[in-house]
Amino acid sequence: MSSTGSEPDDRLVKLEFLTTHLERELAALNSVLIEQQKEIDSLKRTLARVDDRITRLAEDEEQRDPGDERPPHY
Repeated sequence: MSSTGSEPDDRLVKLEFLTTHLERELAALNSVLIEQQKEIDSLKRTLARVDDRITRLAEDEEQRDPGDERPPHY
C-alpha cells in the first residue's frame, strides 16, 4: 500500500519539475522574442532612412540635365 501512497507524490513531483522546466523555457523564449523585436524595429528604422534617401536621390536625379554634365572621360 505504501507504493500506491507515494505514486501521487511522485506524479506531483514530476508535474512540478515539468512546470519549472516549462517556465524556464518560456522565459528564455520570451527573451529571444524581445531581442528579435528590438532588431526588427531597428531594421525598420534603417529601411525607412534608406527609403527616404533613395527617394531624395531619385528626385535630385530628375532635376539634373544630362546635357550640362561633362562626360566621364574628362
